[in-house]
Order: sequence, then C-alpha cells, then structure tokens
Amino acid sequence: MSEDSNAGGRGRDPKTAERRERRVDDGLAELDQWLRDQVAQGLARAERAPYRLWDDASRRLVDASAGALAGQVKALAGVPRRAGWPDRLLAEYALLRLLVRAYQGRDALPPRLREIVRARIGFTLPHDEVLAHGERVHDTWCVIGARDTTLDQLTTRRVWLRGMESGRPALVLSFAARGRPLDASFRLGAGVDAVLAFYPDGLRALAAERSERAGPRRAPAGTSVRGLLDEYAAALAGDPWLDHWPAVLTRVRPARDERGDLHVLDADGDALPVRASDPWPLLAVSGGGPVTLSGEWTPDGLHPLALWHPDEGVVPL
Repeated sequence: MSEDSNAGGRGRDPKTAERRERRVDDGLAELDQWLRDQVAQGLARAERAPYRLWDDASRRLVDASAGALAGQVKALAGVPRRAGWPDRLLAEYALLRLLVRAYQGRDALPPRLREIVRARIGFTLPHDEVLAHGERVHDTWCVIGARDTTLDQLTTRRVWLRGMESGRPALVLSFAARGRPLDASFRLGAGVDAVLAFYPDGLRALAAERSERAGPRRAPAGTSVRGLLDEYAAALAGDPWLDHWPAVLTRVRPARDERGDLHVLDADGDALPVRASDPWPLLAVSGGGPVTLSGEWTPDGLHPLALWHPDEGVVPL
C-alpha cells in the first residue's frame, strides 16, 4: 500500500482534479473555522474532551480528500494526555492554521514550498514522477534507524539514511495494512550503495538505482547537540511543519538531570532530553560511556533508534 496511489489528480482527468481541489478548498475552510472555534472556546475543554472531538474533524477532512491533514488532526487527540499539553496543543493548532493559509495562498508560494504544502494536505507525487524528475544523489547511505507507527489500520515505516560522503539525510517511507509485512530491505547499520531520487522537500527519497555491493559497516559521521539543533533549525526554516528529523550524535553519553529525567550529554556539556519507552538498552550498552547515537529529533525530545559501540558495533534501541 502506498500513499502515492493518490497523486492529487496529476496525469489524470483535469475535471477530476478540479473537483478534488474544490473539495479540499471546502474542507480546509471548514477546518479553519473549527480551529478558530477551539481557541475561542478555550483550551481547557480539550483536557476533558472525548476523542470524538478530533475524530469528527478528521473524518470531515477524509471526506474532503485531504487524507494527510486528516491524520495530523486525528493525532492531536493524544496531546492533552501529555505533560505541558496546553502549550503544545496551541502550537499544533497554530501550525495547522498556518498550513491552511499557506494552501489557500499556494499560487504565491515558491515551487518547493508549494509542493511541501500540497504533500502535507494529502496531494502526493507518483513514484514514477519522482524517479523521472527528482534530484538524484549517489552515495553510500548508512541506515541509521527505522521507526514504525500505526494509525487506524495503516502502519508506516520511516527508514532514516545518511550519506557517508555527502552527510545528507534521507527518509524512505513504506506503508502496509496493519499486520502485513513492511519493506525490510534497508538493514540497520548497513552501507547501501545507491542513487536516491528526492521528493521536492529534499528529505524524502526513493531508491532509483541500487547496487548489490555493500558499503562499509561503520558508524556514520555525526555532530554535536548544537550542530544537530542548527541542522534542524535550517530544515525548519524551509518546512515549518517538519516534526521528525534524523539525528546522529557523536561522543554522547546518557545522564540524569536533577529530577531524574534521562538526557544525552555531549563533549561540550550540551544536553538533549531522551524519550524512550525502555531506556535500559541505551544505559546498559553504553555503560555510561561515550557512543555514537542515532534517533529522531521531535518536539517531544530525542527518540533513540540505534547506537554504535566500539566493541558491540551497531545495536538497535
């Protein structure tokens, strides 16, 4: 199963594409009013609101052919169950409204940003268009980690790569119905000699050409905490809705703060909060010593994916 099966009308009957555009326009106008209502009525009600509040808004967006946006709205139901939720929920509402306004003014956007906005709404490019016209980069790509998420009956696998020569990050997505197998061709720690074709956002990619020759299995080049945050800030300037970013940190070690919360600390003394359902593999394998660590950097903190230990090699987390 692939989200690219719905290409937003490109290469299809123009009247069909036009009808979808109208449905999306109407759906986003309704979402815009819904967002204003949530803020006007006060965020406090969200703490006691049933999941139906967000489910109903999500279903209306599905009916409006804005599937990707529907998923973002549905996911908001879990925000009031987290610590510090009012600030986070208000920020998420603001980002959704920014997306609505960006789509409504899409004709005035630069081409790259316009494609990012369309993709965030639910318009996606077919694989063959990306392979034919996307930017191509040849490198040995280190597989730095993968993470699966399930929403409703669809499981999404995010596989993160980093170019061993270029240092460029890349994201390969695969999709499957719940319980069905996902693409497992990218193995953690492997060096994959491949040409990747990138989507307009410059992050998501497809394997256009792939050699059978394996690259070296060594730790990817990483950065410091400050370097990671600088990378993320630059990426966020081009895509304000970016909520996952691949992190590779060198010579970091786990540490607890005064409240007992887990962080990783680099050689400069800078720290990042760690969000792990089971922190013990990170603590046990590192032994408190410096390691190379990969993960997803998100607004919640760092979700560890793997570490490279001098003796144990690559270890999934």
